[in-house]
Amino acid sequence: MKTRIHAIAGAVGLLMIFTFWTSTIISELFGSYETIAAVKGWILNGMFILIPAMAIVGGSGMSLGTGRSEKLVSTKKKRMPIIAANGILILLPMAFILEAKASAGTFDTLFYVLQGVELIAGATNLTLMSLNARDGVRLTGRNSRASTVNLLGKELVAENTLAIRLTKPAGFSFKPGQAIRLTIPADAPEAAGEARILSIASAPHEEYLSVITRLRDSAFKQALAALPGGTNLQVAGPLGSFTLDEDQDRPSVFLAGGIGITPFLSMISDADHSGRLSDTTLFYSNRSPADAVMLKELQRISATNPGFQVIATMSDIEDSHSWEGETGRVDIDMLHRHLPDINDPVFYCVGPSSFVSGMREMLENAGVAKESIRFEQFSGY
Repeated sequence: MKTRIHAIAGAVGLLMIFTFWTSTIISELFGSYETIAAVKGWILNGMFILIPAMAIVGGSGMSLGTGRSEKLVSTKKKRMPIIAANGILILLPMAFILEAKASAGTFDTLFYVLQGVELIAGATNLTLMSLNARDGVRLTGRNSRASTVNLLGKELVAENTLAIRLTKPAGFSFKPGQAIRLTIPADAPEAAGEARILSIASAPHEEYLSVITRLRDSAFKQALAALPGGTNLQVAGPLGSFTLDEDQDRPSVFLAGGIGITPFLSMISDADHSGRLSDTTLFYSNRSPADAVMLKELQRISATNPGFQVIATMSDIEDSHSWEGETGRVDIDMLHRHLPDINDPVFYCVGPSSFVSGMREMLENAGVAKESIRFEQFSGY
C-alpha cells in the first residue's frame, strides 16, 4: 500500500509540474497578458494540491528507503532534497510573486527574469522526478522481462516458513544476494496476478531457483502456499544490488535477522561451492531454534570451512536447556566476543526494519565507518 501511495502521489506531482511548465511556456509565447495572468492564478491555486502531493512523495519515499542501501535507492534519496529545495525555495515563492505581478499587469524586466528562474527550477524538478519515477519502476521489477517458470516443489524449512523451488529460466544469471519478482498466475483462485520481490536463496551454480518466505496472513503468501506442484508462475529479474563487494580483501560479517538469512544463504553456498568461503562470520538472530531457517546446514558448512564461523543467537528462549548457544539480541558485546577487531570487516545486514535500524545504530555508535556497512530491509514478508 505504501508503495502504491508513493507512486500515485509522485505521478500527480510530476503531472502537475509538467502542466505548470508547459502552460507557462505556451502562454508566454502565444498568449495575451490576460492569458498569462490567468495561468499564473491557476498555477498558484494548483500549489494547494502540488505541495501535499510532494510531501506525501517525500515522506513515503524516505520511509520506503529506510534500511535499503541499493544504488538506485541511494540515488533517489540524493535527488529528493534537491527537489524539495527547488519547490520550497524557488517554485513556491515564484508562484506568489509572479501571480501578484501578472494580476497587476506588471510585465517588466524583473517579471521575465523571475519567470526564467521559475522555468529553470521547474525543468530541473521535472528531470529529477522523471529519473526517480524511472528508478522506482526498476526497483519494483515491473520493467524487467518476465519468464515462465515451473513450481518444482515446496518444503517447510522452519516454523511457518516455506522454501519454494522453481525451474531456472534459460540464460538466467544473477549474483548472490539479488532477488526476483515472483507473480501468482492470472488464473489462480486467490491473489491472481499479485507479485512480491523475494531474495534468491539458491546459489548461481544450482540448476533451480529457490526462495524462502514466512507464511504471513497475506493473500499472496497463502496463495503461494496453496499452489500445487507443476504450476506455472512468472519470474522477473534479477533485481537489487545487495551483493558482496568485488574487492573482498577485508573480512565479511553477515548480520541476519530471521528471514533476512535468505540472501546470505546464496552468498555462503556460492562461496562454499567455489572454495572462497573464508574470513566470514555470520551472526544469525532468531526468536527460537524452530524459527532458524537452514541453521543445521549452515553449521555443517561451518564445520568444513575453518574460515567461516556461525554465531547463532536466540532472543526468546523459554527453556534454557533447549539451546546451548548465544542468547539475547545481537549487541556490541557479542560482536567483540567473536571478532578480533570490529573496525576491520565489511558488515552486511539484512532483516526486518527494526533489526536493520538497530544494527546500523549499534555499529555507528561503536565507531564503525558508514562506508563499511551494507544493509537491506525486509518489510511485508
